[in-house]
Parts: sequence; C-alpha cells; structure tokens
Amino acid sequence: MPQDTDRIAELELRLSQTYTDTARRLFNQVRDPVIGINHAGQANFFNDAAIALWGVLADENIGVPVADLFDSETGSALESLCQQGFEGVGESVLRLKDGRTMSFSVSRQGDEGSYLLLRDISRREILEDELRHARRMASVGRLAAEVAHEINNPLAVIQGRLEMLHAMPDMGSDMRRRHLKIVFDHSHRVARIVQNLQNFASPRPPAPRFINLSEAIAATIELLGRRLERVTIDVDIEPELEIFIDPEQSELIWENLLVSTANIMPASRTMSIRAARYGTNSVRVRVECDAGALPEDVLSELRSPYLGGSFSLDPGRGLALAIAWGIVQDHGGWMNAKNEPEAGASFEAYLPGPSETEDAVHADRLRARKVGWDVLVVDDDVVMAETVGWMLSSIGHRATLVHSAEEALERLEHETFHLILSDHRLPGMDGETMLERVHKQWPDMAGRTVLTSGLLHRPKDGQAYLQKPFSIEQLSALFLRIQ
Repeated sequence: MPQDTDRIAELELRLSQTYTDTARRLFNQVRDPVIGINHAGQANFFNDAAIALWGVLADENIGVPVADLFDSETGSALESLCQQGFEGVGESVLRLKDGRTMSFSVSRQGDEGSYLLLRDISRREILEDELRHARRMASVGRLAAEVAHEINNPLAVIQGRLEMLHAMPDMGSDMRRRHLKIVFDHSHRVARIVQNLQNFASPRPPAPRFINLSEAIAATIELLGRRLERVTIDVDIEPELEIFIDPEQSELIWENLLVSTANIMPASRTMSIRAARYGTNSVRVRVECDAGALPEDVLSELRSPYLGGSFSLDPGRGLALAIAWGIVQDHGGWMNAKNEPEAGASFEAYLPGPSETEDAVHADRLRARKVGWDVLVVDDDVVMAETVGWMLSSIGHRATLVHSAEEALERLEHETFHLILSDHRLPGMDGETMLERVHKQWPDMAGRTVLTSGLLHRPKDGQAYLQKPFSIEQLSALFLRIQ
C-alpha cells in the first residue's frame, strides 16, 4: 500500500508537470510576453516573447521578484495585486524601466501560481496621440474659418464707416453720431468674439452672486440692438427673479443664446424668453423661436465631446453655443438644445442656486470631506470609464468599472457602493432606466446616483447630472453636493 501511495503521488506530480510543460510550450507560441509567477511573487517562467522583451536569457531572471522587472510604482502595484489573488484584465498599466507601457492580464493556475500576460501599448498610445492631434488640427482649421468669417464682417463695416467719415468731413452731427455708434457696436462685437475665444481656450472659474435675470436679459437685448431688430422679442420673466451666476459670464450666455437664435430665424418671427423658479433658488430659462431650426451638423457637434479644456466641444460651427453650454455647466447646471417638431429651435438652461453650488467654489475641500467612497462607474466606452476611474482615484475614491446596465445591476446584487455614476447611452438598458430601477430596488441609493451624457440631455427632476466632457473640479463639486 505505501508503494501504491508513493506511485500515485509520483504520477500526480508527473501529470501536473506535464500540464505545466504543455502550457509553457503553448505560451512560447504566443506573440505577447508571458511570465510565470510563483506564490512568493517570483518569476519562474519566461516565454520566448518575454525573453525578447527584456533582452536577456530566461534563467537570469528566474527567481527575481516580478515587481523588479517594472518601474517601482507599477511594480509595487503588481506585487500587491498578486498578493491579493487578483485574476483578470488589469484596469491600469505596467511600465517598464525604459518607459514603455504594457497592458496586462493575470491568469491563476491552481497551486502552480499564476501567469502574467503583457501587451505593449506604447505604439497604440503614440497613434492615439497622433489621432488626437489630427483632430485638434482639423478643429483649429474649422475654428479659424469661423472666426475669420465672424470678425471680417464687423471689420468691413468698421472700415467702411471710418472711410465714409473721413471722406465727408462736413457730415452733420446727427449722422456722424449714427456712424460712430455703428463703429462702436461692431467693435464691441469683435471684442465679444475674442472674449469667446479666450473663454474657450482658457476658461476662468466663475465668481457667482445674485443678479436680477430680467435686468440682465434687458441689458443684453439693448446691447445687441440692431442684431435683433429683424425679429420680435417676447420676454416673460418675473421682475424680481434672481439667478446665482458670475455677472460677466452671464452676459456671454444670454448674448450667445440670443444671437444664435436670431441667426436661424426668418425675419418678423418671434423669439420667446421665459424663466421660472425651480426649487428654492434654482432657475430654468427657456429661449425658443416660432420658426427656424438649428442645422443638424451644429447639433451633432454640440452633442459630440471633444477632448480638450473645460468646455471643450468641437467648435467648427456653433462656438457661441459651446461657450454658453460650458459656462452653464461650470455653474453646476445643464443646458439642452433641440429642434421642436412643427416649431423652431429651443434652448433650455438650468442654473442652480447657491445652496447647490457654493461648495463648487471650494472643490478642493473634497479631499478633507467625502473621500474613500466606493463608486460604481457604468460606461460602455472603456477608455471613458478608465478616465472617470482615474479622476475618482485622484480625489481619493475607489472606482469599479462595468460597461453595461445589466452588469451594474448584477454587481449591486452582491456588492455595496456609496455612489453610482452612469452614462446615459448604454447597450441594452439605458443608464437613466437603470438608475430608476436602482432607486426602487435600493431606496438608500436615492440621491447617490449621477447620470452623465455626451448629448445635451435634460435629466429627470431630482437626478444629479453631469454633461460630458466634465472636469475633475466639476466632479469634485458634485460629490460635495451629494449627501
């Protein structure tokens, strides 16, 4: 019997070794580097691709802690993952000592330890950088064309009027004042275009205070003067209604919205401006026209996030709308734009009151307050999900990434999260429907869900919302407002 037992143990060992040898022969046919790791975290196998990657013979690194093969930061992170028994595709990257970046996955092999599969993504990152650069250059070209068009018109008027004044020195004073006012108005128009560009390139944090909305709209209409004369303006705003906003940026919002609306309207039609309180201090402002639609390419570009600054939309056309949208979001609100069926275009802007936005001015306090939350991020765009995960980790939170509503609901059955942040457009069930289901099934999560969208989407009442693209500061401010 002892001999039989010894024989069985020997055969089991040989079978195990056969499995290991077979796996390693297969790994040698794989073009990506594979490293075997024992339970002590040491490298015990290198396939041919791994040997080629490090440029050394395998036996020189056998027994070396696998963390030593990478830079200190990512090596330590890998060591920690291995100690925790991690298995699956890594959400971060490993960095070699020569600077190359590698994506990775870990496969556990029972009692034999695990295997680390690497893939060089340095070249992919270079190509992605080149693509982003090409897109930026394309946008710069379209932006330059738009700016040239917008500036050349008022400059032509200014030049023509000044030549007229020079050629007619005996012009009557009333006529001279009229021409000088036209020069002044068009100079102001050029200054506004430059200010829009400055806000687009380098937006400043808002310094909000209460201002009278009716007076702000009236001042904008008076300022725009002749640019709105071709249409009728119907304003219905409570005289005492106030909004909490940066006064200078408020001027840009209303000027950009009113001019954008007037530009698409036929002559003699009506533009309506309405506003109403929402909650304690919040206000919704609606601008609509009874005829005239936004071109689909403008709507498309407004709905397409562009990687860049704070309110970074591809500004080939519709720069004014992009600026207005960005300012509203920087105040913690949202804006949408659409063509109404059997009517004209409409814009709606939601501006929260100070009780909802005052913490946004001090977003850095987040690190001293709500930190260490477990956040479930739901986004079918893997790169976007990883980006949000990085943003959350940079302000002290832990992110779990999933890519569908169904997967999110499954995780919620077995895990607890402090907050859920979900994109609106998902494969299968959309994010808004998923969050409604969460509110019903887990009532304690009410008030702890955030909807995001790359569209100019109007969220349902009470739903925390972030318009893409959003910044770390905007994300931080939102966390401060969540109880």
